[in-house]
Amino acid sequence: MVFKPAYIIYQYLDKNQTFGFFVAGISVLQNVRVYSLVAVLIIMSLLLNSCSNTKFLKDDEKLYTYTWFSEKGLGKINNKPLKLYELYMVGAAKTNRPFILLPRMNLTIHNYYKPSRKWGPRHYIYRVFNKPPVLLSDANPDFRLKVMKQRLFDMGHFDSDIKLDVKFYGKDEKKARAKYKVLFKPAYTYHNLEFINRKTKTDSIIAGSINESIIIPGHDYWLDELEDERFRLSKILKNQGYYFFNPDYLLFNADTTVGSKQVDLTLVLKDKISKKSHKKYFIRNINVFVNSNKKFLDTINPIDSTYINNCYYKSVGYPYKPKIITKAVSLEPGTQYTFDNHENTLRYLQGMGAFRSVEVFFDEVDSTSNLLDAKINLVPLKPLVTSLEVNFATKSNDFLGPAAILSIGHMNIFKGAEQLVFQIDGGFEWQKNSKRKEYELGLNSYEIGAQLKLNFPRFLIPFNIKRQSTRYVPKTYTGIGFRTLKRVRYYSMNLSQVNFGYFWRTSPKRAYQFEPVSINYLRLTQASQEFLDFLNNYPQVATSFEEQFIIGSNFSYTYTTNPDKKKSNEFYYNGIVDVSGNLLNSIYKVAGLKDPNSSEPSELFGAPYAQYFKITNDLRYYFKLGEKSLIATRLIGGIGVPYNNSSVLPYVKQYFVGGSQDLRAFYARTVGPGSYHPSDTLKGNLFLDQSGEIKLVGNIEYRFPITYKTFGAFFVDAGNVWLLREDSSRPGGKFEFDKFMNEFAIGSGVGIRIDITYFVLRLDVAVPIRKPYILGKRKWIFNNSEFWGDYLISLAVGYPF
Repeated sequence: MVFKPAYIIYQYLDKNQTFGFFVAGISVLQNVRVYSLVAVLIIMSLLLNSCSNTKFLKDDEKLYTYTWFSEKGLGKINNKPLKLYELYMVGAAKTNRPFILLPRMNLTIHNYYKPSRKWGPRHYIYRVFNKPPVLLSDANPDFRLKVMKQRLFDMGHFDSDIKLDVKFYGKDEKKARAKYKVLFKPAYTYHNLEFINRKTKTDSIIAGSINESIIIPGHDYWLDELEDERFRLSKILKNQGYYFFNPDYLLFNADTTVGSKQVDLTLVLKDKISKKSHKKYFIRNINVFVNSNKKFLDTINPIDSTYINNCYYKSVGYPYKPKIITKAVSLEPGTQYTFDNHENTLRYLQGMGAFRSVEVFFDEVDSTSNLLDAKINLVPLKPLVTSLEVNFATKSNDFLGPAAILSIGHMNIFKGAEQLVFQIDGGFEWQKNSKRKEYELGLNSYEIGAQLKLNFPRFLIPFNIKRQSTRYVPKTYTGIGFRTLKRVRYYSMNLSQVNFGYFWRTSPKRAYQFEPVSINYLRLTQASQEFLDFLNNYPQVATSFEEQFIIGSNFSYTYTTNPDKKKSNEFYYNGIVDVSGNLLNSIYKVAGLKDPNSSEPSELFGAPYAQYFKITNDLRYYFKLGEKSLIATRLIGGIGVPYNNSSVLPYVKQYFVGGSQDLRAFYARTVGPGSYHPSDTLKGNLFLDQSGEIKLVGNIEYRFPITYKTFGAFFVDAGNVWLLREDSSRPGGKFEFDKFMNEFAIGSGVGIRIDITYFVLRLDVAVPIRKPYILGKRKWIFNNSEFWGDYLISLAVGYPF
């Protein structure tokens, strides 16, 4: 068993798109059996248990240690996960909870590790990790009980009850824990909703909208729904000009005597409300003021302002183009005030990414008129922004090393909130000793890149196009970049990139990205004899590494359900279509530059161009089961088809599986294609041969809370990649309908997730339970003597999906 000192903070960066910060105390890195790790934790737990934390408490103080919940009568309860979550969020109190097997580590540091000076490692550890004791008086279970009972009542369970049991234990009974016993009885349901119409204009609008109410007879009574209904009706009135109408002016009266566990609701408009709430208002002037000092935002003088796009525009010290800023305003003089135009203006200006603060408010012109003056106050970001990020990177194939990213940006380069960013980055990495010796490559590498990006908060199109949304800002982006990668002992590669595209939203659920221009140029600048010998054994892989242009377009569509708090499950879909070489190939044919009888690929500037069609689909569904527990599922399917000018996909466009985001029981890029597996004589080949043109991966993961900010998971991953065409150098790699189901790699495991506020640290331990490249029934390796020793530990940041 080998121990190595761990860094206090790492920056984790994985080529599988996993990155972030993580905190580590002691890392058990190499050759550690599971039982050894458990033994270490138990010993540490026993040692820390010998340190009493209660002896520091005063006589009248109790250390609050735990909150427990139990329920009865859940069988007849609707919306159980959400209702339990509502109750538990009220009843749960933050405590000095144990970290896995380490008892109250933060409290132990607070009591026993106080530094004697205000600097040094001891002071740093104390400042970061210490937590003062959470006392019974801080948790206040009696008060929480009252709030839980009120919340239960608000959810329609008028005759349900909650009992509290506080137990004292430990030496001198200095510890306390609380248990809430919830006795559920079925909720009351809506029987009827009636609105008392007093024949005013506002009453008539409400009466005309009552049939579209979110309160539906037969559904459970829920106070939050009544609040939502009041807001809905208020928004309808505001969208018809009633600016000063407030949701609090609407009152629900409930009658629970009408039947068996039923509620009759009567909605009325309060008597004593402001006269303004019955008046329709219209916009007179729109004033836009840009200033970095909020103290002077109210000093705008419309007479001295520039009048453009129906707005009075004035800026102090910030040279924005008035036309660009005022075009984002959805309000118009002389029109009726609407809540939608108000909110859309606010969101659109915020979405431009140019302002630190955006405020939109209205002043009544005078008490006798029905006119409003709109004031839009904008506080810009600083024009120049710089950042430096230094990190320590690691990958799922045991590579690790330092990296840095330096960027400098101008947030208003062309006076229209355009952002110009120049970024350079670089890193060096080496491979540490791998748990599985066959995957040790014995090499190191470095990578250096530079990129210049320009973003416009609008569509740049040579023709007029209807504005897709008054709420969301469309983006036009373009960039140019260069990157060089050196794999010591093997090869050097250069990648040049140019792109131009658009990103926009039409609703909170739907997002689109279209990149009509995407140009990549790949070139191997150096190759060792060892690498060339490998390519000679794999002709298709060698072709994918050839110098070539990738000139095409791509389109992405993302749909995400945006559930409100009444909905339990969520759905996510992302589809990407990537095409290359079609336009260029058509031009060559029309211009007669392509010989139809030639089998050689056509070239551009002396290098062939890739031609393919590729589509990738990512579907996810999340079943919420209770308080912070759910079943997460994902299915990824993709296919890339090379044709005409290409016989294989470029290597950078091929599919791979394995790693911390994919099949967690297998190293990255070590599965497939199909049932193919490199022979022992070809190990240590960078896994360049284990790619494919078809990918199918499915994941299912059960996530559940363990302690405060600590969560657990059980998961199963399955999938593989395949080739479209037979490759004699990779037997078993071709996709065949009657065989592919028998070629899935399957892995399963458990995981710990630690929520550190700004990110989630994830530790997964997985074992392969089915290896598609093993012959016969031995694909299932439950009975294999090496089964338990074949585990793989992956450390990552964020959830895999």
